[in-house]
Amino acid sequence: MRLILTLLFGLLCLAAGLTIGVLFAPQLKTTQPAQQVMSMASKIPWARSISQTDNDSPFELYNYPVIKFKAKPLSDAPGGIAQLWTTYDRDGKTVQYRLTVFKGGSKQQFEVQLLDGLGFKLGQFNAGDFHAVPGASDIVESRESYPLTEEKYRQVHEYSIK
Repeated sequence: MRLILTLLFGLLCLAAGLTIGVLFAPQLKTTQPAQQVMSMASKIPWARSISQTDNDSPFELYNYPVIKFKAKPLSDAPGGIAQLWTTYDRDGKTVQYRLTVFKGGSKQQFEVQLLDGLGFKLGQFNAGDFHAVPGASDIVESRESYPLTEEKYRQVHEYSIK
């Protein structure tokens, strides 16, 4: 009797765990600890399938403290796109960024907002001082740093550009 009750309780816990995992999997994949696990798994040859980013992920590469976001279209430049790389510098307590813009038009400055998973602003900076990328036409780059706490940087999940 005790064995049957133990097995039934085990099956009930298994079913509850699987149900909760399926329901909350999308939200759990966007958390910072899950991103770190996927980043570490990408370095292990047999575990690369765990670390493959899905198409809905805002990251092209997440290897904390380095984050490479997916490119975004520019609203005020037809055919223009921008891509943001960030790295957190613990010593200087700043975020070093590289904003690459393709066919950005005549615009010399862009406002970049760092957002959390729900779309709330964690920080904002103006990227200017663009330099042409050698050997590539219509591509310019801006590299600067921006003060931000590590706590806020860990929450960064998305960016917007204007």
